[in-house]
Amino acid sequence: MDQQQWQEFLSSQGAQWMDGAAGFPPRDGDTSSAELQLIDLNPMGAIAVSGPDSQKFLQGQLTCDLVKLPDEHLTLGSHCNPKGRMISAFHALKISQTEFVLLMPRDLVSTALTTLKKYAVFFKTQLEDVSDSQHWLALCGRDASAAASQLLSLSHGGSTDLVPGQLRSFDHNGHRALAACFGERNVVVQLPLEQAADLWLKLAGSGPAPGSYHVWQQQVIEAGLPQVYLSSSEMFIPQMVNLHLLGGVSFKKGCYTGQEVVARMQYLGAAKRRMYRARIDSGELPQPGAEIFVPAGGSSVGNLVQACMTGDDIELLAVLTKSKVADGESLQLADGRVLELLELPYDADADPLA
Repeated sequence: MDQQQWQEFLSSQGAQWMDGAAGFPPRDGDTSSAELQLIDLNPMGAIAVSGPDSQKFLQGQLTCDLVKLPDEHLTLGSHCNPKGRMISAFHALKISQTEFVLLMPRDLVSTALTTLKKYAVFFKTQLEDVSDSQHWLALCGRDASAAASQLLSLSHGGSTDLVPGQLRSFDHNGHRALAACFGERNVVVQLPLEQAADLWLKLAGSGPAPGSYHVWQQQVIEAGLPQVYLSSSEMFIPQMVNLHLLGGVSFKKGCYTGQEVVARMQYLGAAKRRMYRARIDSGELPQPGAEIFVPAGGSSVGNLVQACMTGDDIELLAVLTKSKVADGESLQLADGRVLELLELPYDADADPLA
């Protein structure tokens, strides 16, 4: 099965495609946003890293601490340029010290892979774009973690709980698959693309309703989890997108590319911008990296991180100048739509060094 065949399969299941993302109309009478949904993550891609030096190599490149991360666990992380700007950000899945998977937006994979390979030549490690050979599905909503645990139990022949921050491998028709728990309401599953249709049918037949990709995006935004896209690559320093508050930056692990800039910003308290959650009126969906302005003088005070449609509104994450927010100034896109700030589920002013 290739990507075209996969899209044709989902279309036969009722999917409607827009910009490479599958959408499903809500079921009749369904008004519950808490319902468990099965979502295709076709816009997401991944880099597989394998070989005896994989952990050593990544530890010297990424902002997160993979040495302290136990096997079969996951963490947020990023890869920076020497100026501390994030080339990529991702969920790093540690299967073992010799095998990792970096999950990120599909449009960023080629750039992220090319950059990482520049530093890998002296290590016994292999990096591969597996975006087309491996596929990602998500269980989102109430009891997502419990549903994934049930899937693992059927594979392992016994009780296998999956809790936030953990990942587990399981067998699907003789092929290895991975289930990674991002939270109680978010579990992602990776498996070979040719097995995706079979697993989709099995999961959809056991209760979860087919859901649209924007549901996944909305939950990521509500959780305040940043993503970097090709259009925003090398735009942000990790602290600007709150990555240091989400376990994605270690200030104790030692050197990595861009570490000096990232550490100096933290120890000197020099970050003038951070990420906020907000909503705007519906209309054209703004793209990652789009500038945000104050009306007076029209000066730029930030950039969009990501956005998604949510009914009559658009929800988003944006990096904004903290002083402008504190002053209560009106913040808007180039087309005049004004941002209404919303709460994040964590303390965005916390000190990770405390």
